[in-house]
Amino acid sequence: MPGHLYGYQLAHGVIPRLGWGNDSPAVCHTCDNHSCQQPAHIRLCTAAENRAEWVARRRDPGSPLADVRGPAERSRAIGTAISTGLGLGESGTEITRHIRMAAEAGRPLRRW
Repeated sequence: MPGHLYGYQLAHGVIPRLGWGNDSPAVCHTCDNHSCQQPAHIRLCTAAENRAEWVARRRDPGSPLADVRGPAERSRAIGTAISTGLGLGESGTEITRHIRMAAEAGRPLRRW
């Protein structure tokens, strides 16, 4: 089971399944970060709503969805930044800076 599905169910209860159509609930990331596990950043919607939101936000250069590396590589880069910072014993502020730099590296067309 993907981590965000498990985390959602731990925080909010079991996801009701209505069948295999667009009306069945899907777990959507409101922050557009593929690896996000924050219960406040995930919600239920239909697969059609999730897809429509993705299409609308994909073209925004400031969105994590615009990362040229794709969601999995973006998540790996952020994870590496966190691991490196922790391994070096850096402060939370420095680790946050590394995370920001890793996230921005995949969005060359971001807004300034």
